[in-house]
Amino acid sequence: MTIRAFVGFDDTDRPDSDRGTGKLAKWFDKELPVDWHVWGLVRQQLLVHDDIPYTSHNSSACVVLDIPDEGLLGELASRAALHLERHALDGSDPGLCVTHEAHPALPGLISFSQKCTNQVVRQKDAMEAAHTMHLSGHGGTNDGIIGAAGL
Repeated sequence: MTIRAFVGFDDTDRPDSDRGTGKLAKWFDKELPVDWHVWGLVRQQLLVHDDIPYTSHNSSACVVLDIPDEGLLGELASRAALHLERHALDGSDPGLCVTHEAHPALPGLISFSQKCTNQVVRQKDAMEAAHTMHLSGHGGTNDGIIGAAGL
């Protein structure tokens, strides 16, 4: 049975880079098997505030896709992590969140995402919202988990 999955990426660039998180997310479809269908890419505008470090516009990206089976979520997370390792720039603070439409904690993550647009939130808040979903930092301060969880 096909399941809708969400892969959130954030904080993969630097101020002097020629690409941002949106491009990195867009390239992710090249890392997927042919029977995994990318439905779309969503850009999330996060709060711009003096207490929040960001590169240019403080946005994250979420790849929305259909995969053949919920049992493939671990493989999806592994592919996304490898994608980050290949394409996130040195000096960035990349984060990754992977979940699916039937996860019982998804409503809480959606609520957290809305908070990210108008409140300063912390890593601890992202970890609590993600609950048992895949949420991982891949370098630097790991602050990228905040935007990644802000699907």
